[in-house]
Amino acid sequence: MKECYIYYRQLREELDRWLSQSIRMDIPGPNKGGEDEANYSLAWFPHYLVTASEAVAARFRSLLSDLDNWVKTDCLHGYELEAEAHHGTEPFLLFLPRYLGLFPEDETARRILEDAAHHIGNWVKEIPAWYDYEKDCFYSYYIGTRTVGQDPKFAYELAEHLRFIHIALAAYRVLGEERYLQWALRYGRCRAQRILDAGDGPMPVLWEIEGKGLREDNLTTEEQHGMAGSGHHIEGDPLAGIENLLASGAIYAFGDLFLLSGEDIFRQAARKIAEPLVDELLDPYCDPGAAAVGYYRWTFDDDSLDERILKVFSNIPPDSDAKLAMIFPQEYRRREPGVGKRNDMVYWGVWTEDGSVTPIREPSTAALSLAYQMTGELGFAKRALKSASTRLRMARRVLRGGREHSDMGGAICSVAAGHGRNWGHGAVTGCYGPLLLGTRVIQNRLTPLIEVRDESQLARLPVEILSLVIPPVRRKGEVLFFNGSDKTVTFSWRCTKTEETGWRQVRLAPNESQRFSIG
Repeated sequence: MKECYIYYRQLREELDRWLSQSIRMDIPGPNKGGEDEANYSLAWFPHYLVTASEAVAARFRSLLSDLDNWVKTDCLHGYELEAEAHHGTEPFLLFLPRYLGLFPEDETARRILEDAAHHIGNWVKEIPAWYDYEKDCFYSYYIGTRTVGQDPKFAYELAEHLRFIHIALAAYRVLGEERYLQWALRYGRCRAQRILDAGDGPMPVLWEIEGKGLREDNLTTEEQHGMAGSGHHIEGDPLAGIENLLASGAIYAFGDLFLLSGEDIFRQAARKIAEPLVDELLDPYCDPGAAAVGYYRWTFDDDSLDERILKVFSNIPPDSDAKLAMIFPQEYRRREPGVGKRNDMVYWGVWTEDGSVTPIREPSTAALSLAYQMTGELGFAKRALKSASTRLRMARRVLRGGREHSDMGGAICSVAAGHGRNWGHGAVTGCYGPLLLGTRVIQNRLTPLIEVRDESQLARLPVEILSLVIPPVRRKGEVLFFNGSDKTVTFSWRCTKTEETGWRQVRLAPNESQRFSIG
């Protein structure tokens, strides 16, 4: 436990250092605070839940202010005049709804979200219709508040269109308007059915309006390849369609819809995404895949894949004290199949003193966290926190922050929270919140399974205390607390699973640990 505590403290301190560094250096980029700029801050959301840092909150408010100014100057009725479903949605995904998860009464954030979301179901008369209710699909890949594409070359259903479900469900959570939920359920059922209708074999990379799924080898036009993200895949990759769905958070949309409705079609569709990822769990770059598998188990309370997962984890390589190397090939291109990869991403290797580097074999922090949560072996949690703190420290020393293009693969934010194909899963976000507080994203809010208060009743995890959470999946979960300091520490905690759960006070002597079950 002591080693695990040391790496947790290092990671906590590195996140503070990066925040201080970023405040000084990461000014608004070419988009003046709009597009995906604010998404570079995703790793600070679990950090705020852990620390209640006012510096983090102030940084979030600054990013929101810049986003608001961009919306006022570059948008019409709250959304870009001309946009495609990939980039047009980015200002309203990830950062904005997570910010509202922390500060739900912020009127500026509520206004920005509503002014974008109420176009999804054609609820603003003076704006061109986006959604075709007769065919239950969007009219085009190109959707804006002034122009909705009419060219049949772009009349396809893509993974990116699922992003509107995320925006709609965030609006439902924040504003409480039923129309957002009903639209999300309606469209979600159609998209889930299309995934199920795809049958066996590789997942389609896009769908015709009539419902036929197209795989990479079915694509014939430059426009199709562009919409299908072919530049993010290598030829013949059987996971290309799954990769597209992960990059737009499809499994999390289906999870939200399942929790809201209980309809099994959403579980079935989510399983079609999660199941092929089990065999990828040891891939060092499979951050979004490992996170998706863990999310599927917990959200759908389904342990049917556990035997396969544990068999894969039985081949995790032994722990190593070898030093890491951060590598950038001269040529930007996709080299490997699978998920979690991008042509400009950071490669990681093992450094030897003769100057040579060998490819890293250590699994992602998301995979190591899942391994801990399934086995209870502390070594996996230690390795995850060690990997996250080491990588963030290395990135912070030599890379730029990434605010100007948070989707990029070679910035500090790319290491901490993943690049643009990872849906917010990187070295830090893959373990920090999931291990310490049992976080997962619900309706685009980063939601902890436990809450902790220090002795002064401030909602934060005392710096002297390490907590490790195992979520309940078909059986009770648990939280393990450890006091890594040289003084006795008193704090309180509760499970957020039910509102009736009361606060429990804990008093730990130095190097003492206590374990509690979570129903």
